[in-house]
Amino acid sequence: MPASKYKIERKCKVCGKPFFAKTVSSWYCSKNCTCAAYRIKKREEKKEQQRKEQAAKIPKSRPYISVPEAVALFGVSRDSLYRLIRKGTIPAINIGERLTRISRAHLESMFPLVGASPVQAEQPKQVNYKFDESDCYTVGQITDLYGVCESTVYKAIRKMSIPTCQRGNYVYVPKVEIDKLFKSVNA
Repeated sequence: MPASKYKIERKCKVCGKPFFAKTVSSWYCSKNCTCAAYRIKKREEKKEQQRKEQAAKIPKSRPYISVPEAVALFGVSRDSLYRLIRKGTIPAINIGERLTRISRAHLESMFPLVGASPVQAEQPKQVNYKFDESDCYTVGQITDLYGVCESTVYKAIRKMSIPTCQRGNYVYVPKVEIDKLFKSVNA
């Protein structure tokens, strides 16, 4: 993605240092931080895969499960589980050293299973735009208003899946969507 004409000051998501983003989609200050973010993402994916494998091995018929199994099934941190056990919120049995068993039924009533969504998320509603000239910007107007080049506008429109309408030589884009996209730049 080519560099934009305006400067966007952002904070690096890895190291936290402030920097000027060269593109609208830049979130890291350097190649090292980009590589570190990639490694973190891959590590998290690997942990999630291991958690799913461990959760699949746990029989559903057991009324009491161990703390690591509860962490895998419900996605609650180990420290939180032990704290709830100490408070007496979760009934548990201590069979011996490192043999704490937690009531599965009680955990299911407190926490939903990870990966199982009882209520499906609502699909985003398709908004039908009329593309009236009063409700839309042309690409030229966007470049003048926000001080960005045409290629940046087109790439941002494609990346964010913003609907467009071409009439003659002009491409119309809804003002609402463009203002949401570039409002942080203009501020």
